Amino acid sequence: MERITLGIVGGKGGMGRLFDTWFTQRGHRVLVADIDTETTVETLAKRCDLVMIATPMDVALCMAKRLGALMSEAQGLCDICSLKEGIMETMMGATQCEVVGTHPMFGPHTEGVQGQNIILTAGRGGQWIDFLEGEFTHGGARVAHMTPEAHDRSMALAQGLTHMVTIAMGRTLQLLGVTPDDAHPYATPIFKLKNDLIGRLFAQDSDLYAAMVGDNPYVGELATIFGEAFAETVREMVGTDRQDSLAYMETIRKFLGPSCDRGLAESNKILKSVV
Repeated sequence: MERITLGIVGGKGGMGRLFDTWFTQRGHRVLVADIDTETTVETLAKRCDLVMIATPMDVALCMAKRLGALMSEAQGLCDICSLKEGIMETMMGATQCEVVGTHPMFGPHTEGVQGQNIILTAGRGGQWIDFLEGEFTHGGARVAHMTPEAHDRSMALAQGLTHMVTIAMGRTLQLLGVTPDDAHPYATPIFKLKNDLIGRLFAQDSDLYAAMVGDNPYVGELATIFGEAFAETVREMVGTDRQDSLAYMETIRKFLGPSCDRGLAESNKILKSVV
């Protein structure tokens, strides 16, 4: 496809800036609308071939309705929200133009899409989903396709439960009255990395993490399963016969299979940088 004009709503935010830079480097023209820009949402709807919504979820739903009514069938509308069922339904109902759901599985602190995972969700039409897949793939990203429901169920694990566990670990430190600095003299590389990940979460946008945990309807189900798994692990590992504990761990290791050795190799790379 020839070079396009891309509009980014929320283009002054972290992800908006990232994609502004990245698509510009790919040779496309990028127009940005945000709360402090002269360029408006209406301008993007009139002048852009493809418009990307790069705002928080609650704002994205309003933007989808506002943009949708102004866009023609020849244009494309996409989003980068971390949940897909709600925004896809809203975009599909708000416009007759092509619709694509996009979820970059990384944050604004990366340097682009090289080596990153990006999920695409088909909405309406094929031109713009093919364009985005082509651009991201050529840029070195790994692109996967999911339905909105399958995406949100997957995000309940990859984001919702993962971040909830990190938040709970931070709360545990608070209840113990132990800060990461307090623990530094006796921290192993693994414990230091875990503390860094806790700090990383709380150093960023709390509303984003609250939404990924609280707004995903499938997180509650996984939280129940995790609670049961944690309680079972306590029963099998704490104050029990050593051989029973080893047998319990072995059943899990067999399930994980070759990923154990891969995980060891990859985590060693990370831990070397931590040390």
